[in-house]
Amino acid sequence: MKTKITKTLLDSWAYTFDCYEGGEEDAMNDFILTLKREQTPPSEAQQAGLDFEHLVMEIAEGRFVPEWVDQGGRCEPNSGEPMGYNKYPKNYAGAKKVAEIVRGGQWQMHVSTDVVVDGREFWLHGFCDVVKAGVIYDIKFKTKSFSSLDLWGSYRNSSQHSAYLRCLPEAYEFVYLVSDGEDLYTEAYTPMTSRPIEEYIRNFMNWLKTEPDLMKIYEERWAVDG
Repeated sequence: MKTKITKTLLDSWAYTFDCYEGGEEDAMNDFILTLKREQTPPSEAQQAGLDFEHLVMEIAEGRFVPEWVDQGGRCEPNSGEPMGYNKYPKNYAGAKKVAEIVRGGQWQMHVSTDVVVDGREFWLHGFCDVVKAGVIYDIKFKTKSFSSLDLWGSYRNSSQHSAYLRCLPEAYEFVYLVSDGEDLYTEAYTPMTSRPIEEYIRNFMNWLKTEPDLMKIYEERWAVDG
């Protein structure tokens, strides 16, 4: 049978083995919800990431307008213009840096391809944040300052770049654009520097074979209609 597979499912499963100490139960519960394809409200961190991406899009597309703060109705003595200043939202500086890179790109492009692993067919698909001039950009937001984080190689074990580069063979590079609201960190991968997506899928399926109840859920909830 042919089933769907996504980077979200693969990375959710992988996180159960790589989560913070003491978070194993929560990570497994989150994976089960993902496996069952149950919708859950975004966490605080996830919502912050969605808000940041929306701000980046508004800036990139020229739709952002800062809030005007009036200075008590006073006017400039020479021009007669109202006195005040533009107020920019939190994280604007970081969003502007990301927006300058992705401006002119295509947002939320759906990409997909068929993949065969050990004789089994999968439909691999996902949505790219931005595609521009042969590069896939993914926007990430950190709620902690970069000064408190070890960023180098943060995404090397993620299946995301492997999956999307496979789905969009015209792309020659996948770049993570990571911001803490002020600074920008980038991490880039090419098809040559990415693990084959088959490895991620094979490891996941081999594990599912040891969990027959979860395998049944996967085959029911992720079946490709027709």
